[in-house]
Amino acid sequence: MKTINNLSGLLLLVFLGIVNYSCDQEETMLFDTDGSVYFTTSDYSYSFLDYPGKEVDTIKCPIQIFGKASDVDRVVKAELVADDTSKVNTAPEELYRVLDGIVPANEQLGYVAVELKNTDDLKDTVYVFHIRVVPSDEFEDVTYNNRIVKIQFTAREIQPANWNAYLRYFWGDYSTRWWQFIKEATERTSIPYWPGNADKETWWMSDGEFEALQVVVKRELKRYNETHDTPLTHDDGTSKGKAVQILY
Repeated sequence: MKTINNLSGLLLLVFLGIVNYSCDQEETMLFDTDGSVYFTTSDYSYSFLDYPGKEVDTIKCPIQIFGKASDVDRVVKAELVADDTSKVNTAPEELYRVLDGIVPANEQLGYVAVELKNTDDLKDTVYVFHIRVVPSDEFEDVTYNNRIVKIQFTAREIQPANWNAYLRYFWGDYSTRWWQFIKEATERTSIPYWPGNADKETWWMSDGEFEALQVVVKRELKRYNETHDTPLTHDDGTSKGKAVQILY
């Protein structure tokens, strides 16, 4: 019986070794080629309310390559997802335009640009559409990881694109009331903090600047709770009715 157990253990180790080797070989082969490209977020939201006066703006959905960096800029192609009934697109096509993306030379990170247009309808509407990366001369393989991103845009309050990526790790769950409180406390219309995002023009805020805003928000929340009968609560979202909790 001991011999059988030893043999079974040996066979298991061999099997795991083969599996690990196969995975390593697959990743090595991908790194030895031009690699693949994928979105690093599954959703991206934008509100013209956060950028007063803007009639047209360009968002840059973050992407990353899996493979070797190149010594030249590489173009990434994307298109509207129109053949998947599970991806409902409500945005009129005249209000957006999918542009080329780019992965800069010697970089792993890049973006796909999408032009958005403001309209009176957006004051009480949130439009949605989905885009995906498609094969191109620069990136023939687009099957690795996430290739589709859901884009929402409006002129109302909406969860900012960097909330799930970073802000929620400091300020917890999102709600409209909590986001309005943060903007009022910091006297800002947006918090452009998203470390590691290739779009430095939009997400330019440094760690130090963000840390200073954290202090302000924490102080103002404490002051609010001390001067009101009930603490600040979420008015919608997953924590509707619960007191706002700062995580860090």
